[in-house]
Amino acid sequence: MSNASTAVAVAGNLPDLGDKVAIITGGATGIGRAGALKFAAAGARVAIADLTDSSPVVQEIAAAGLPESRAYTVDVGDPTQVEKLIADVESDFGRIDVLYANAGIHHWGDATETGLDDWAASLAVNLSGVFYLAKYGIPALHRVGGGVIITTASEYGLLGARRSVGYCATKAGIINLTRALAVDHAGQNIRANCIVPGPIATERGLALFQEDPGLAEAQDRLILLGRNGDPSEIASVAAFLASEQSSFMTGSVLRVDGGATSWYSV
Repeated sequence: MSNASTAVAVAGNLPDLGDKVAIITGGATGIGRAGALKFAAAGARVAIADLTDSSPVVQEIAAAGLPESRAYTVDVGDPTQVEKLIADVESDFGRIDVLYANAGIHHWGDATETGLDDWAASLAVNLSGVFYLAKYGIPALHRVGGGVIITTASEYGLLGARRSVGYCATKAGIINLTRALAVDHAGQNIRANCIVPGPIATERGLALFQEDPGLAEAQDRLILLGRNGDPSEIASVAAFLASEQSSFMTGSVLRVDGGATSWYSV
């Protein structure tokens, strides 16, 4: 499928995001890329932020004739860079309506195996990165009369998982951080909701299966729907949360996991 047709393929059954400007972190690949394509197809202008080059996603969006998008190189674990991202996007687009905190990393290891640098990196990117986007982005939402915060947690934030101590801890933190944001900022017409993906067929997800072949067998057995999710299926939920279709939702935690966390698997 060509780049243009990939972007067009996400256009069906979309909420209306016209006139909205959305920042998506971790937007170069996987769930973030799918979200950028979906948001653009729904009419949003998208600021795609990633540590790696997200200009290919911008090119996909442009080739499909969709609204303007721009690429920004940002380490979300650095508060100075996140603060600059907010200022740059507000300057480039004139407003910010949606903060989609999606960037994340995964390091293998239990508490004894995990290096201090890996632990610090997990905290910085997965948890502090969400906090920084909220800290510096909420004033921008307030300036336009309100907006939406969307966060990406993980099934690992609801359940323990082997040799993923940093990922489990930080993804659990995102869930309650999102609730706290919802409580604090409802009076500013700002809604905050959290997506909890299950096993999704992203490049990173497939790489995890290669690193631990036992995961593939376990996922096939545990997912009630019998397959991994597609990134576009997460993007559909994110677009819904960004839109007025979810206007009575805040502080919600939405599991999009094929039923993986709904049973004991016995």
